[in-house]
Amino acid sequence: MVQFLIRLDDLCPTNNLPKWERFFELFDRYSIKPIIAVIPDNRDPKLKACGDNNPGYWTIVRKLQEKNYIIGMHGFQHLYQTGNSGLLKRNPRSEFAGLPLNIQEEKIKAASAIFKKQNVHTPVFVAPAHSFDRNTLLALSRCTEIKIISDGFLPSPYIKWGFKWIPAQLPEVTLKTRGTWTFNYHPETCTKEAFCRLEKFIEKHHGNFVSLPDLTYSIYSGLDYFKDYINIYKRLLHKQAKRHLATLKHLIGK
Repeated sequence: MVQFLIRLDDLCPTNNLPKWERFFELFDRYSIKPIIAVIPDNRDPKLKACGDNNPGYWTIVRKLQEKNYIIGMHGFQHLYQTGNSGLLKRNPRSEFAGLPLNIQEEKIKAASAIFKKQNVHTPVFVAPAHSFDRNTLLALSRCTEIKIISDGFLPSPYIKWGFKWIPAQLPEVTLKTRGTWTFNYHPETCTKEAFCRLEKFIEKHHGNFVSLPDLTYSIYSGLDYFKDYINIYKRLLHKQAKRHLATLKHLIGK
């Protein structure tokens, strides 16, 4: 059996809303309940440049929650403060990984307070750039009721270090025949072509899309640790090979 989930990243007050609304309309057409990664206090200059500040932003977030969309805590301010790639080593930048526990707790507390003030429930943590460390998890445990992490590489959800993990493996729709797969989109940068592929995929496979309440979790095993290790370092080697190839092409072109 195969299951699919959708996650949209970077919802904030300066979004270009039409880019997001096309996703919402598509999901509502097929009763799909995605994870929406919401930035509580966006300070990212790139995202601030996407559009004008929307005074009705939190009303939009609450309406999504009323439709049973899953609202995720997408960090605090979406500002990268370290070059640490964290536990998953996906990107060499982080809002959290590498910072002392007390600093991470301050960020998590501040983010949680904003969501509470706005009457928005966030059962899931979504780290900007997929980068976080054990201190991030400890801060979440101490300062919030969040028990679900949207990240990882394995082909099914699992329980590890006291958290339920829902792996977020793919940047866009890809046909699979077994397992549970999260397609992780960024509406601000999603092309018309990529959205068209998503639309056609959902039209054909909407019966395989699930939401958080539908998931079951296995206990993280020694074999899972080995699979994670392989996935992480295979990705790192692939990135290094691409960089070396780009350097070689540049030298040849001179």
